[in-house]
Amino acid sequence: MVVDAWGYRVMVEELGELRRTHRCGELRREHALQQVVLMGWVHRRRDHGGVIFIDLRDRTGMVQVVFNPQQAAEAHAKASRLRSEYVIAVAGTVVERPAGSANLNLATGDVEVMAADLTILAEANPLPFVLDSDEEASEALRFKYRYLDLRRPQIQRNLIIRHQVAKAIRDYMDANGFLEIETPFLIRSTRKAPGIIWCPVGSILGSSTHCPSRPSILSSC
Repeated sequence: MVVDAWGYRVMVEELGELRRTHRCGELRREHALQQVVLMGWVHRRRDHGGVIFIDLRDRTGMVQVVFNPQQAAEAHAKASRLRSEYVIAVAGTVVERPAGSANLNLATGDVEVMAADLTILAEANPLPFVLDSDEEASEALRFKYRYLDLRRPQIQRNLIIRHQVAKAIRDYMDANGFLEIETPFLIRSTRKAPGIIWCPVGSILGSSTHCPSRPSILSSC
């Protein structure tokens, strides 16, 4: 399993000779006619008269991929199997969308990728809740499938903002000569206590210490 900074399984960037060249949200008009390899999650699949359209997503954004049976019959046949959250690698050519068909709601809406090859890296079971819907899933269900919940746009925005704020603070402090020093702690959680019992590493192993906030709870360090 490959895990990135988000804490969930992600696609492998290199698979044999197949290597990702761009991320989904990076493509613009200036990339037109370039050969690209993209990897990401299938966000949505649409079949319009034999031509299959896939919205391919990674954490940077989304781009439309087109599978035309007249141009790439084998890739089109594979695309008919795709469902939401399949992890795929697509090789193809970036082209500008026909006049009047640009998607103004997407940063990549002026272009699409004409697929020449498709590799399915991982299949996905039917989802317990819809990732891009405003309808809120129950908290219990979200925690059970936390790896899916972390893919939701709002959760990703929160994680990005948290990262940016923490980085800005660290950069400022570092530029002003401060050092970040972390004191190591052992941590023990308990089912009955509402909080967490912290035990300093400096304690003698095998001894016992009381939780300052809950003196009645005894923790063995």
